[in-house]
Amino acid sequence: MSTSTPSRYGLGRALCLLIAAVLVGPALTQPACAQEESATPHMLWRVASEANETEGYLVGSVHVMKKDAYPLDPVFGEAFSEADMLVLEANLDSMQVKAQTLVRELALYPPGTTLEKELPAETYAMLEKRAEKIGLNLAQMQRMEPWMVSIMVPTRQMQKAGYSQNQGLDRHFFDKAKKAGTPVRALETAEEQMRFFDDLPPERQEDYLRQSLEKADRTVENFDKIVRYWKTGNAGGIEEMMVEQMQNDAPALYERLITERNETWMSRLTEMLGAEGLPMIVVGAGHVVGGNGLVELLRENGYQVEQL
Repeated sequence: MSTSTPSRYGLGRALCLLIAAVLVGPALTQPACAQEESATPHMLWRVASEANETEGYLVGSVHVMKKDAYPLDPVFGEAFSEADMLVLEANLDSMQVKAQTLVRELALYPPGTTLEKELPAETYAMLEKRAEKIGLNLAQMQRMEPWMVSIMVPTRQMQKAGYSQNQGLDRHFFDKAKKAGTPVRALETAEEQMRFFDDLPPERQEDYLRQSLEKADRTVENFDKIVRYWKTGNAGGIEEMMVEQMQNDAPALYERLITERNETWMSRLTEMLGAEGLPMIVVGAGHVVGGNGLVELLRENGYQVEQL
């Protein structure tokens, strides 16, 4: 069996898939009673000072979308036009440039170590079955660490269903900012994003992969529902699908990927909100909603946060 570097799967693109996949994997299970209707129409919040002066806008993003998501409601364009800077989780151009080097450094086993040797036999058998079903060449993925494989599997499924990071909200506003000459700032570097996964202990990476495989049959169905909630501004539905389920199924992963990052981001965001210029902040919807979400953290820091 070949253990060559998985070049066909685009090391130059793999890092960009991280943003798209953080909340597409094991967190997605079917909630019992999420509401389809919402009293508020957009995953967009106005952030204001105590004096009710606009300080910025916060967008809960879906990182992969279909073409039919566009054009967006004009309220998003109005917020973008008012903004003096765009703030993203990471600079997408920088991620693309650095992806190949970082994936080789952080996402691959050393020579001689393979998935087949490292994974429990039952998990590997599940992976073989899923890879064949969705058209992934497992022979060319042998040196990928489990966390990377747990991203590749749902990402491939989403791509086959017509979703693309090129249609995601982050990419949409990033491209608009470049065209308009709007400054772009990032909350994290490409390396920081990768290390959130690579620093997970091997057993936790294996658990993450196993959960991705166990829930794989419903990945697209559940993500379709998340997109419907996004389109109707249903923050409660997003919270149930993307936050509560991740807290229940993978609490340590939720703490590392959501809670810790949100807390780190807050010092940077409050600095941006307090400076001259008005930021439009676009981060994954799972970071925005819930008790540890940015909406609540901003309110705790004295801001008025209103969903538009």
